[in-house]
Amino acid sequence: MSFEKFSMDEMEVKLRIPGPRNSYVEVFNTPITPRENIMRMYAGKTPMWIPTAQEMCQFKIAIDPENQARSPKGGIDGYGVEWVWGELAGGAMVRPGAPKCPDINEWEKYVHIPDPDSWDWAGYYETQKEKLNPDLCTYIMFGSCLFERLIAIMDCGNACIALIDEDQQEGVHRFFREVTKYRKRYHELVKQWFNADIVNFNDDWGTQNGPFFSYQTAEEMLVPYVTETCAHAHSIGLLVDLHCCGNVMPLVPLLIQEGMDSWGGQPLNDKPALKRKFADKKFLFTHELPVKPDASEDDINAAVKKFMEEFGYDNRGFNRTRHAAFNRALYMASRKNFDRMVEEGTAIL
Repeated sequence: MSFEKFSMDEMEVKLRIPGPRNSYVEVFNTPITPRENIMRMYAGKTPMWIPTAQEMCQFKIAIDPENQARSPKGGIDGYGVEWVWGELAGGAMVRPGAPKCPDINEWEKYVHIPDPDSWDWAGYYETQKEKLNPDLCTYIMFGSCLFERLIAIMDCGNACIALIDEDQQEGVHRFFREVTKYRKRYHELVKQWFNADIVNFNDDWGTQNGPFFSYQTAEEMLVPYVTETCAHAHSIGLLVDLHCCGNVMPLVPLLIQEGMDSWGGQPLNDKPALKRKFADKKFLFTHELPVKPDASEDDINAAVKKFMEEFGYDNRGFNRTRHAAFNRALYMASRKNFDRMVEEGTAIL
């Protein structure tokens, strides 16, 4: 593959991808497709530019009862749990005050595991196929995975206790085994119908101050199932991107051990420091900087310089800053950085 040097002709906008809160991501006249660029990066090579995290075709499977229940309409998910919409938070939560499962050792009496084979995949594909773009990675977003799913059926306090209570741990393991089987089948179906490239694993493990549980508890109660999920995803050609909120810096070695490919953690985690610490791994981090909507050109240039110095020096990683002018300037800076690395012989081609 030949790598063209950066030209201002690339700055023609070919596509705008809608994002949250009225944001959008511009796709430029790039020398290779955004999908090729991202897949190069996941493969351990140097991307031609730093991709923006939303530079993909991202969607949830609307026929999944959980996605229906967690919409503004609310409702019952595939486990039998009721969700209600919170206007203030702009998201759904389990209806409070009545945990669906009062005893995890007998969870089978209270909840059931969804059956994705019963959903109308053929009909749903017909409604979505026009949205797919071969130039973009297809990224499927999922709802609650292991710990969040335990919270959903038990409430947070009860779920935390169940992870460390010897009298409840067997029930937790039994539940997690079934959730993992379900998740693996779900992955097979999104690969079959949508030829997905990336799936996310959505499980918040931390608070603002630190993890919900110890390293040892995570290693014993959660890691085996996440590892199994990631290995299965990789075996069918899927990459796994972790969504894990909270300050979970002490648990990052476990995230890598599990086989996660990337993590879009919150800014309260020191991602530049983590990236340098785990530089010998293919594990990818995201990074973002606060840029005011009315930032001046000088402010944007300073922010891009800071981003490149502390995180973008090797072009490897995702940008999550939601600011069109910043993203435009970062594209140019990272393209020029790629050219520099090629000339110096430091780019992994």
